[in-house]
Amino acid sequence: MELFLPSVLVFILAALMVFLVLPRLSPLLLVMMAIVLVVVGTYHHFKMFLDEYRQSTWQESLKIFAPGIIIAMIFVYLFFAIASFYMGGKASAAPNMELPPANSATNPLTAAINTTLGAVNTVAETMNTAAASAVNTVKNALPNSLSGPSTNTNTNTNKKNNGSAPTRSFLATL
Repeated sequence: MELFLPSVLVFILAALMVFLVLPRLSPLLLVMMAIVLVVVGTYHHFKMFLDEYRQSTWQESLKIFAPGIIIAMIFVYLFFAIASFYMGGKASAAPNMELPPANSATNPLTAAINTTLGAVNTVAETMNTAAASAVNTVKNALPNSLSGPSTNTNTNTNKKNNGSAPTRSFLATL
């Protein structure tokens, strides 16, 4: 097999460009260069293979399956969207900030920052507790105010979650 030297030279120049020049360029310039190269490559590709695209007819038979494929994709998306509600996990309103003690501060500025962050942390915890309390109050009062006087004496004692969150799966509701 004969080694074609101009192609080896192009390969070496491309490797030098990739390893020595491109890492020093800004990301914005790299993105702009990538967009320009994709547009030029796409234009060149369509210009070169325009006749093949005109004469291609194998896609025509797939048109009858398009509605079914779209509906299947929608159902898969809805299944995952609904399943994400039942996956559990609890998100906290604000993460707890662990602060070092103020007496370990090395200067007055650090001590002031620690004091300020401690006050903010205390206010955040108080607001989080107040919000949780308000939500629980509304949640407990809402079923009582909407149901009106209850004449049903049959109570279900086998409830697992006491109405705090949906527990049945999507398929169980069908």
